Amino acid sequence: MKNGVSRALLGAAFLLPAFSQAQESQPESAQFNYTYLQLSYDETDFDVGPVDVDGDGLTISGSFELNDDWHIYTAYSQADLDFGLDVDTWAIGAGYVYPLKDGIDLYGRVLYIDQSSDAANLDDDGLGLQARIRARINDQFELEGGLQYVDVSDSDISLQGMARYNFTEQFSAGIGITLAGDTDGIGINARYSF
Repeated sequence: MKNGVSRALLGAAFLLPAFSQAQESQPESAQFNYTYLQLSYDETDFDVGPVDVDGDGLTISGSFELNDDWHIYTAYSQADLDFGLDVDTWAIGAGYVYPLKDGIDLYGRVLYIDQSSDAANLDDDGLGLQARIRARINDQFELEGGLQYVDVSDSDISLQGMARYNFTEQFSAGIGITLAGDTDGIGINARYSF
């Protein structure tokens, strides 16, 4: 947990300059599209007591804008881990977008998360919270980063970062990284925005 908290504090310190510049000019609506479908491939390392469990899996996720500020989000992932473990995870929730300035949005989500596994005592559900900043560097390139808190069977805080390249207004691809106390991962994704 100490390692995850240190990373979270480092991430917060990294994001502070964006907050100070945000007071210059605030747009009235979100600067990005929050209606999309995304397919991701992730490799993850779990610290389970004295044992490390590695694995990979696919995630399909989607978001739908309800209006300029609110969106709903859902995701399903299936991970194949060491020792023949399979873990299925569902997430559903709502998000709120706060435009900081031209090309920069701050958004947060509250999620209900359900995990199930073919191993005994690994089925559980709980809460997830996300706080992220999304910034457009130019017309094709954007960066996203923030914190995620998950409380499912055990609580953990992670620092997440992503770089995304927009090939067109609808199609983009990205690479992301997650650093946490109990879980570290890297992944690639393809997104189609509507």
